[in-house]
Amino acid sequence: TYVTRVHFADGVLEEALRSEIEVNKKKRPLIITDQPHLKNNIAERIFAGLPVRVSAEVFDNVAELPTEEAARQVADVYHATGRDLLIAFGESAAIDLAKVSRVAIAHELPLSTFSLAQGGSRRIGDNLPDLYAIPNICGFGSAVSAYAPVVPSASERTRIMCRKLIPTVTICDPTLTLGAAPAVSASAGADAIARCIEVYLSPGFNPPADGIALDGLSRAVGNLYRVLDDREHVSARREMMAASLNGALALQKGLGATHAIGNALETVMGKSLDAGSLSRLVLPGVLRFNADAAKEKYQALRHILGIRPRQSLADGVEAFLDDLPLPRRLSEMGVRAKQISAAARLASSDLATVNSPRSVSSQDLLSIMEAVK
Repeated sequence: TYVTRVHFADGVLEEALRSEIEVNKKKRPLIITDQPHLKNNIAERIFAGLPVRVSAEVFDNVAELPTEEAARQVADVYHATGRDLLIAFGESAAIDLAKVSRVAIAHELPLSTFSLAQGGSRRIGDNLPDLYAIPNICGFGSAVSAYAPVVPSASERTRIMCRKLIPTVTICDPTLTLGAAPAVSASAGADAIARCIEVYLSPGFNPPADGIALDGLSRAVGNLYRVLDDREHVSARREMMAASLNGALALQKGLGATHAIGNALETVMGKSLDAGSLSRLVLPGVLRFNADAAKEKYQALRHILGIRPRQSLADGVEAFLDDLPLPRRLSEMGVRAKQISAAARLASSDLATVNSPRSVSSQDLLSIMEAVK
């Protein structure tokens, strides 16, 4: 029950889902996921986990980034069919849509009214519907967090941040990640490593978050290549899911420049980018930039990663991530040179840069991205 109620165990999905629905007397859930996830065994297990007298409706019009239009569509279905619960499963896009849809269900105002930039969290009431989140291997960025991106119109992108957005229940079942493709597993691992490192390096005072982040990093470092070598390695999958959960829980402390760069590039490009691939490319440069400002904390990270005495933390992290089956340049992800310049300016004003151990400018961020363009 740290941050929210979390079920975590091998094969726990059906039991946890059934018990939560029954205990909370829910009867008519609206399930939110994308079409590909409706065709895999996770969907089969979710429907099998619903109690007999429960009648479910499905919403599968999930885009890369949640839009206000989609959230309003979810709200319309929710009200028109008399739903009493949201269940979101799969990647972050589905869970984020469910989170902003909770606001749309409870409020008629434009979602931009509730944005972080406009101080909108105080406008969000206590009458949001319950949300059960079931993340897959790439869904943890949203599964226990208090924020979600939303696209109010074709030319905008904003974020809503409020503790009331945190899912009511999160169900973590490592068996849902068995057989995941190497690139997907690598991305999830790189994302978890970046989150844990940046949370730990954030200058705020939050010992519990630091401990959770270091524990998550240790689990990821010890098991990432094990899951790449054996796609059915249950214990390694469990450890990697725990690492991803830790990285998401520790977000209570905040993130840094790597996250700011990702947000900015997605805004400039108008689409979602693979967070793990971005982290693999950008994190070493961010670590080089912050080296002089975070020397003491770097020692703990060096120890977990097993970095040689004469090797820098940035070089050690880069070497550890080097063999992952992920893009090796930003250009391979479709990022163009002019977009990098625009993203640098945008990233410098991102709230995540406030958590950087060292003050960072748009030129600093541009240099970091230029090195891997």
